[in-house]
Amino acid sequence: MKWTIHSSVLIKFLFILATISLVGVGQFLVQQTTLTHALATQYIAFLGTWILYVFDWRAPFKKGGQRVFILQALILGLLALPFITFFQWYVIGFIAFLSIIYQVKIPYVKVQFQFKKRLLVKNILIGLSWAALIPLGAGHLSTTAIQFLFWFMAVQVSYGSVIRDITDIAHDQKHQFQTLPIIFGVSKTIRILQLVNWSSFLLACYFANESSLQWIYVVAFLVICYKSLLLYKVKQNQSAKLWTQYLNISTCMLIFVLTYLLS
Repeated sequence: MKWTIHSSVLIKFLFILATISLVGVGQFLVQQTTLTHALATQYIAFLGTWILYVFDWRAPFKKGGQRVFILQALILGLLALPFITFFQWYVIGFIAFLSIIYQVKIPYVKVQFQFKKRLLVKNILIGLSWAALIPLGAGHLSTTAIQFLFWFMAVQVSYGSVIRDITDIAHDQKHQFQTLPIIFGVSKTIRILQLVNWSSFLLACYFANESSLQWIYVVAFLVICYKSLLLYKVKQNQSAKLWTQYLNISTCMLIFVLTYLLS
């Protein structure tokens, strides 16, 4: 019997794995958190990702899996809350605020005006939201390594979401989204993204000002090379989900592996 995984299921699984990886990056760099605190933080982040990307709000109580999720979220979520620090609550609030901005429709401004439909606004909000998972895991944003990874991932995820826009051109045009692929076309968008990708190395140059932080250069260079290859493959075949979705989302896991091996 041949087992197949539906594309949407795999993408949702990769989103959850990406969440665990970015929170794990922050936790690994701190290495002072207790196991209970670490698990509580991971669960809260997992819970938020599940609600945003997996949970079906159209039928929250009609499916068995939905009901099970709600029950365990209430039980485990309440148990995890006391272990979250004030700073982590601040980060969770920041991510929630960005999510609200992403979704909300502004009345009296323009018919069905949404920030996420404006050029690059959606991509920046997504980048900042995912990058915030790193200080969420670390419990602070005070060290140079955490600051670098936050801003570096904000850039990487932001233009990574533009790569995903390339496969959604028809959908975005139908819903009146302003995206780089719609405005500039795929070829010019990829050239712009390559420029942004290699320019992000400047962040490593800015933050790696101590001998103990030289690993930042290697992490940045390897991730940039990885994304550069992705962009090259997307240019060859813009409909291939392997490049635009699966390996694109996997950048978060790559960051975790490289940070673990090199820091």
